[in-house]
Amino acid sequence: MDSHALAPNRDWAPHALPATVLVGRLQSSPQGLSDTEARARLAPPESGERGRLAIALAELAEALLEPLQLLLLVVGVLAAIFGELRDAIAIFSVITIVAAVEAISEARAERALRALRELSAPTARVRRGGVVRAVARREVVVGDVLELGSGDLIAADCRVLAAAGLRVGEAALTGEPTGAAKDPEPVPVDAPLADRSSMVYAGTAVLAGAGTGLAVAVGAESELGRLGRLVAEAKEPPTPLQRTMRELARTSLVVALLACVLVPVLGALRGQPFRQMLLDGLTLAFATIPEELPILVTVLVAVQGIRLARRGVLLRKLRAAEAVGAATVLLSDKTGTLTENRLRLIHVEGERTHVLAAAVAALGGAGTQDPLDRALLPPGGGTVPHGVARRFPFDPRRGRESAAWTDGEGTYVAVKGAPERVLAECAIASAERERVLEHASELAREGLRVIAVACRTMGAIPRSWQDAERDLSLVGLAAFADPLRAGVRDAVSTLARAGVRTILITGDHPATATSIARQAGLVAGPALQGGDALGALSDGELSAHLSSETVIARASPADKQRLVRVLQGAGEVVAVTGDGVNDAPALAAADVGIAMGARGTDLAREAADLVLTDDAYPTIVTAIAGGRGLATQLRRAVAFYLGAKVALVATIAVPLALGLPSPFGPAEIVLLELFMDIGASVAFTSEPVDAETMRNPPRDPARRFLDRAEISAIALTAASLVAATLPAYLLVRPLEGAAAGGATALVAWLLSNSAIAWSLRTHPGQNMARNVAFPAWALAAALTAMIFALTPAAAALGLKQLHAPALALAVAAAAAGTALAAVGRRALSLSHRL
Repeated sequence: MDSHALAPNRDWAPHALPATVLVGRLQSSPQGLSDTEARARLAPPESGERGRLAIALAELAEALLEPLQLLLLVVGVLAAIFGELRDAIAIFSVITIVAAVEAISEARAERALRALRELSAPTARVRRGGVVRAVARREVVVGDVLELGSGDLIAADCRVLAAAGLRVGEAALTGEPTGAAKDPEPVPVDAPLADRSSMVYAGTAVLAGAGTGLAVAVGAESELGRLGRLVAEAKEPPTPLQRTMRELARTSLVVALLACVLVPVLGALRGQPFRQMLLDGLTLAFATIPEELPILVTVLVAVQGIRLARRGVLLRKLRAAEAVGAATVLLSDKTGTLTENRLRLIHVEGERTHVLAAAVAALGGAGTQDPLDRALLPPGGGTVPHGVARRFPFDPRRGRESAAWTDGEGTYVAVKGAPERVLAECAIASAERERVLEHASELAREGLRVIAVACRTMGAIPRSWQDAERDLSLVGLAAFADPLRAGVRDAVSTLARAGVRTILITGDHPATATSIARQAGLVAGPALQGGDALGALSDGELSAHLSSETVIARASPADKQRLVRVLQGAGEVVAVTGDGVNDAPALAAADVGIAMGARGTDLAREAADLVLTDDAYPTIVTAIAGGRGLATQLRRAVAFYLGAKVALVATIAVPLALGLPSPFGPAEIVLLELFMDIGASVAFTSEPVDAETMRNPPRDPARRFLDRAEISAIALTAASLVAATLPAYLLVRPLEGAAAGGATALVAWLLSNSAIAWSLRTHPGQNMARNVAFPAWALAAALTAMIFALTPAAAALGLKQLHAPALALAVAAAAAGTALAAVGRRALSLSHRL
């Protein structure tokens, strides 16, 4: 059957039609489609070859139209007009290479982003031939019957077929901040989107409850698809470092433009040929432009992202690679994060059969993935009354859930939840209530998760949870154990030594939370409780509490989000871990949201910046160490690059100011920057993470990137390279001519640049086998220097093959520059300050 024949047109109103009518119209059934029919309805994937070519051309055009590239184009065109074909070819080669690298990098980033979306994309649970299975969201077709549960991101616009306490967050569509209740009853044709209670929409999240829905629109035909809110090829936002680099690029552009104007003007005033002065000005501008800096930064971040992925850390957002290393506080969820989220029922207080039957009845027959609920259910299911009449799903604000069952003669209400919340609605004596609560606290202090179970009978079906959950009879208590994950205690200790404070925040009982915190190695006093107790504190008072508290219990999603905001207001860089729907607001609000990948809900993963693919808490240590290592190597690589740029400009500008020709032309600059950029990016990205990284506090987030240490490193690099090249040029040029002087400066630069970069390493004296990139860089530069010094290859750049005295001078100058860098590194303590 043609799938397009089933596609709904925009005039129909599925929200107003009875569900049975829609099932027939879409030629589906309550058991869903067969595999054969689903495959027939799935639209064939578009080849996309033309689209990919168009995207590649657009990226190339964007790269060519950047201001720095446009200036290079002007320089190249003028060089060609003035007959300097060698320089023009060199400049156009640089333009082509840089633009191609940027376009390829963008294309690869898009492919990686698509692959990441495919890897971490939420799946949909659909019925195929009566069997529920998970399929990729793109494989959902019109007519599929979807199973909906708490935490799911809905894969298609669906007509609700059945609902049990189903609430959906539709803020992306309607702007309503509260969850929308859903049920199968049709609504009027002219009902606005926010009032279509019989519909759920693609891209929205199930906040509570469960149900089933019939897919009536998918992909571009869904409401979100029509509004364009699901962007398939979204680009990641720039990182703070990238923004800093762009500011530097703009400054460099201004300097380059000034060079283009001032050098010819000053030269003309001194009586020098205007044409030569214009070429010299363009050469200086060419040397000033940091066209490769964005590539250098991107390479560093991308390589670190690949390393982290290999160790179980998936970067969903580029900024997370930097931000995670700066974290000062880690707000950790308990269940599923510190613990295994594999609860085992180990103790029942009361008549066991009755307690378990009532607890299962409180679920209201809804399917559940909650570990506690699964632990309650025996292999054959629980014994419950015949028909569920109404269900009131768990709400963190009231701390309970309940269901009303009827057998035609009466209504039975079963309730389960936090002991203090359930007992508050039980009709028992105060002394008995206190005794039960004390016993529940004793169990919780042993690290157990405790729930209370209650019930009542009614003459009519309750209309609300307020009617259902009052005048209850206590049935008993059930206690569950959730063991601590392997490696958690060591991870918490490592983070503490690294200056990252861990705060446990959970919706559990305070005693349970405190017990788990102590097992994890946290110094845990009495827990601060969420809800009204937390709400009574001002932000200032809460901030003071958080300076010492390590456990927050009975916290709601709103509480978690507020804690993040208050800590950020106090100057902390906040990382949040979590795996559940209730963690999503805090994950999104945090500087770094860290979700569990294997067991985390779709909503938690979508809200997070990082996803731990192995669900191992110690992997957080790996992520933070990797982030710090990245920040350190970025600072060192950028210091070297900018220092080398300053040196290059100075080496060209000083002779021009003295009325001498420039030692380097565009072709030589291309060669030098080839070693500067490729050498620095490969060498610094290959640096191992320093063992001391996790023994020191994080870098103060308030410090500027270009702080005193960074500027000192830039100045040292520049001074060392200038000392290695400029004297060699000025000494040789009067004796052997400008060509020999330029060759001497070129050789001195090549011999010294990798050695000077070596001085910026954290441990310059470490075993070379730990990072072979640095010695390989030095060897390649030395070999290239010798080729230009001792063979006719120098003529290709308009230079002169060196005689022994000039070569000896170049080697001596390079050694002097390297020595200056080594002495300066020790004097400025750069190994530890960067």
